[in-house]
Formats: sequence, structure tokens, C-alpha cells
Amino acid sequence: MSCLFVWDRIGTPLKFMYSCFFKRIGDHGNDQQSRLESFYQDQAEIYDNSRGALLRGRKTMLKLCAAQLKEQMATGYMNKKPIWVDLGGGTGWNIEMMNESFPIDRFEKVILVDLTPSLCQVAQKRFESRGWKNVVVLCQDASGFQVPGLEDALEGRVGLVTVSYALSMMDNYHPVVDRIQSLLSPEGIVGVVDFYVSGKSNAPAESWSPQQNRQCNWFTRHFWHAWFELDHIHLEPGRRDYLEYKFGTIKSLNRRNHFIVPYLIQMPYYVWLGCSNARQPELVNLVDIPDDTDSVVSGYSQRSSTSSLTRRQNSFSHQNKQWRLDYQPNLPCHTQFRSYIYAFTWEDPRVDLQYLHLSKDDVMFVITSAGDNALEYALQAQPKRIHCIDMNPCQNHLLELKLAGIISLEYNDFWKMFGDGHHPHFSTLLHDLISPNLSSYAFQYWSQHQDRFHHKFYKTGYSGLALSILEWWIRMQGLGKDIDAMTSASTIEEQVKVWQTKIRPAIFSPMIQKILHNPMFLWNALGVPINQMNMFLKECTTQEYIENTLDPITSHSLFSEDQYFYYLCLKQRYSHSSCPSYLTKDGFNKLKTSGALNSFRLHTESILDALRSMQENYLTRLVVMDHMDWFDPESCEELDQEIIEMKRTLQSGGQVYWRSAGTQPWYNALFEKHGFVRIEALGVRRSGQAIDRVNMYASFYRATKP
Repeated sequence: MSCLFVWDRIGTPLKFMYSCFFKRIGDHGNDQQSRLESFYQDQAEIYDNSRGALLRGRKTMLKLCAAQLKEQMATGYMNKKPIWVDLGGGTGWNIEMMNESFPIDRFEKVILVDLTPSLCQVAQKRFESRGWKNVVVLCQDASGFQVPGLEDALEGRVGLVTVSYALSMMDNYHPVVDRIQSLLSPEGIVGVVDFYVSGKSNAPAESWSPQQNRQCNWFTRHFWHAWFELDHIHLEPGRRDYLEYKFGTIKSLNRRNHFIVPYLIQMPYYVWLGCSNARQPELVNLVDIPDDTDSVVSGYSQRSSTSSLTRRQNSFSHQNKQWRLDYQPNLPCHTQFRSYIYAFTWEDPRVDLQYLHLSKDDVMFVITSAGDNALEYALQAQPKRIHCIDMNPCQNHLLELKLAGIISLEYNDFWKMFGDGHHPHFSTLLHDLISPNLSSYAFQYWSQHQDRFHHKFYKTGYSGLALSILEWWIRMQGLGKDIDAMTSASTIEEQVKVWQTKIRPAIFSPMIQKILHNPMFLWNALGVPINQMNMFLKECTTQEYIENTLDPITSHSLFSEDQYFYYLCLKQRYSHSSCPSYLTKDGFNKLKTSGALNSFRLHTESILDALRSMQENYLTRLVVMDHMDWFDPESCEELDQEIIEMKRTLQSGGQVYWRSAGTQPWYNALFEKHGFVRIEALGVRRSGQAIDRVNMYASFYRATKP
């Protein structure tokens, strides 16, 4: 009995190691079937138990396909049961796993195609035990297989084709890809997961397909290519390029499998979701393509190459929700950011809305930040278009996650993510529900940072550093009960008393003052650059600036009901009574059902480049937050060009809004220089008085184009 137990434990890994690392696939001439059968016949029964760690990404690919199918069926884009063809399906593991995400009886027919008899036998037994009558196993070549009774009926009718770790093993690779193209219906999708290596330079597909982290180092490229070639597995980069050339890209993930030895052995693999190029004109009829898109693309084409424009349009058009405009993620201006700086927005949208006077005809240009204010504008006014611009891709990833979450999730799940800042099942939500409405860029980011929602989301990003330090300081000072009392106070008087007697003396202690005077802390934790710091230092000390910011806050509004900015900082979460409007149940439902989210377009580029991509007299409102504080007054050529472009793109009577750490920003003169009129101070902070609920900035301005 003990010997059998030991063999059960070690027999599978021993067979696996022998078959994969010692026993090589024989040549068998040009007979690929004999070659494959020779390799797999001794391990067919243990194949599934031995491949979990080696063949990563299969579940991810299947979940993405299932989520995409559900989304297309829910929107009416796919209006009948799909046919699924699983090429190189082997033992049928894919089909059994898919049943957990998309029940097999929801398919009209499932066809498994594999060239290896021993693996097909395992699959046949598996499906018979399941009692699935709509599943067919074909032991045929993938490039020319025929289904008895359906010889010509499959062409152009297949809704899903999947290939898991099989394309790299197919000798007749290009005919197989061509066959997939002929089988796929206009609304059909293709899911592929496989090993790969990159070329020395960027792949041609990177000019038309969203890509991140695709390049491999020299050792990885050459070692894995040579290793897999011994087993007739072909990792030439041109194979993947051809696949991506023949289809539109919906999702593209490039990963590393740290097989056996973590971080030492890096085996590259990719998960890819594609669609028929016929999908593009079909999708236009179902997805809201704005009538002002040409106002952006046309202006862009005047300043960019044709190839860049084509890439931008194609990637944009293949998304279910066309929020995210394409960008080049490998540019240094983007790769400098590894995370978002702001997990929450630090400007008061209520004051913005008092002066913006938005209507449904307005076209807005705003800085993304964490997207909270843009969502507030959409909720309260539903303007025609909201262009959100940020150089940091991660800020747009965050806003895109919020947009997709509103569309895809129930309120309770969305609240857990962005109200509580914690959701234990975020990974499941991401793959099964949110993924169809995320761009490839955003999905890759969040799939690599799923842990952000496993503990306290608002302690992530650079702003999370400030919250972590604040949490540590509260604990060290023993102020936990006082913070609870202040944030739950039911009157302003009670709130002010706790602030004045308990919390304020501790905040302005010598140690905290020393931290607040550190430029590195101001930048990394609070997002205050040196040029902005210099602006307020001309008017007051750092301590005076902080005092002028914080002292009026407790007498302005209740933390427990309205002051959600500082409530979040102190509690690392929102409450249902103190949160942004989009996190209320009514606000969430209105955004979900009103169509207001169709107005969003996310630009991952500089403000100057985004403005240059737009036609003249297109915008009506620009909200640039404190962006202009970041410039050096001694070297302001780019800001000068920005203001010129602001005027060019604004309609007559259009307005620019900004906040500043200075009461009289030096760049106000640039607006006068370039012909803006009525440069007005909408709010200037005075000692003891708050200009809004945040009160972080010393002034709030507006300029109008004549």
C-alpha cells in the first residue's frame, strides 16, 4: 500500500520530466502525427495533472473569451448560440474548464480538433462521462479538418476559435491561421495562449496592435528558441506577427512563467484575444461612435504620420467600449510611471460646477487625475464629450477601471472596490465581468496589480504613501479615538473642538513640521513639485501654507456627511454618507443607465499633444487643475505653446479653469499675452477662510476666449 502511495505521488512528475526533458520527439520524416503520438502516448493519462505549472495562462484566456461572449450576447452583437472550435485541444481540458465560465450547453456545437490519437481518446472519454451531446472530437489536421455532415457549413459561422499551446507546434502554421480566418464569423473571436520569443527589435505588429512588455532579453530569446526547437516547437516571432496581422487585437498580454525556479527561469508566454477585421464596420452600428470623433482624429492627422493614425483608429475601433484612445506605451514619457500618483482626486468638483455652467452641448478637456471629478461632471451635467488627458498611463488605467466597473458590476461590488477600498474577489470580477469593457492596456495593468484591492486600495499609488504616513502618525500619537470622534461628529462645533484641542497640536509638532518641509516628501507623497513649492514659498512658509489649508476645514462642512476628501485621508475609505456622488447608489445607477459614460475619451499623452490633435473651435471648457504650477517661469516655452493651443481649440466664449498654490500665478500674464479676456479670480484663499472643501490651493481662476 505504501509503495503504491509513493508511486502515485512521484509517478506523474517523473513521467513528465522524462517525456519533456529527456525523451525527445523523433523525426518520423514529415509525418507530424506519428511524431506527436510517439511523444504523447506514454503520458496521455497524466497530461492534465502534469501541465498546470508549465502551461500558464490557459484559464485566463478561457475566462476572457467567456466574458467577451457574454458581453456580445448581452448587447445583441452575437444573437445566437455560438459554434466553438478548439484547435489542438488535446485531452479536452479547455472545454471542461470553459464549462465553469460559459456552460457548454450554451454553445450550438463544440468541435475539438487534435492530431494526436492518444490525447483524443482521453478527450472522448471525458466528454462521454459528462454527457455532452454537442461536443465532437476530430483527430485531424487543424488546417484542413472537416466535420462530418458540416463540410461547408462552418465557413464564416464560427463564433469562437481557441488555440492553447498548439500554434507553435503546428508545421502548417500559416494555413491554420488562414483557416481560422475563413471559419470566423464577423462577430467571432479568437483566443490564443502560447509560448513566444520576441525578435531583437520591436515586432511589426506593435505598430498596429496594443502591446506592453513584449520584448525579451538576449538570453531569453536565444535559449528558449533553441530549447523548444529540439522538440519541433517553433517560436519564430514572425508566427505571432502573422496572427496579429490577420486579426484585430482585443486583448494582448505578455507574461513570464517563472517555471521551477522563481525569477530565475523566465519562460515567455502570451495570452491574446482577437477578432475578425470585419468586426470593425459591424461594431460601428452598435457602439456609440461620437459625431465629433473626426474633430479629434482629423486634427491629429494633420500633425502625425498616416501609420500612426491607422494604428490609433484600429485599436480604438476593436474595443467594446471606445473610451481609450491608442498610445505608445514604450515611450520614455510613459514608462517613467510605474503606478498612478493619485488614487483619489484632490480638487472640489462642487465649486467647479458652480462656475462651469455645463450643458449637454459642452465639450470638455480635463486632466484625468483619478477621474473622480470627470465622473462628477458626467453625472451632474452629462456634457457631450469629456476628454480626459494624462501623461501617466496608470491614471487613465484607474479611470478606465472605474468606467468599466460602473458598466459591468452591481453597486455592492463597485462600492467594495472604491468605497471600502477592498474587494477579496477582485481577480474574479476583473476576468469574468470587467475585462470585456477594458482596453488591452488597462486590463494588462490591473491583471498585474490585482493585489491593489486585496487590502486597502487608497494606500496604493504615491498618494498612498501620504496616507500610510498619516496612519502611522495617528497610531503613534494615540489619536485613533479622536479621529473617530471628529469624523463621526454630528455638529460643526463638536468637530472644531476635537480639531483644536486634540489633533491640531499634534499635527504641527516639530517632527511633522520637519517632514512637511522636505521637498522629496512633498513630491512623492503629496504630488507637489519643486516649482509649485517655490510659488507658495514666495508668499508664506510651508507651515503657514499648511495651517491656512487645514485650519478652516473643520468649520466648513461635516466630515461625516460632506467632507469626503479628508474623511478618506483619515479613514482610508469612504462612508456611504461621505463620498463622491458616483459612489452613491443613485449616482452609480444614473451613470450606469443614462449613457453619460459614452462621453468619455481617454488620451494618454501630454496636454500639448492632446490639444494639437483637436480641430479649431472644438472645445468649450478646459479644466487643467494645478498643472501650470509645475512649469518653471524661467523656461516656459511649452506652457506658452499650450496656452496658444488652448485658444485655438476653444470656441468663442470658451473658458479655461485652473487652480494654483499662489494667489497671483505668474502665468496669468501669458493668458493676457495671447488674447484671453476676463482673467478672473473665482476664489482667493484668506487666512481662516476656505475657498472649497479641499482648500489645498491658494486661488482658483478662469480665463475666457473673446
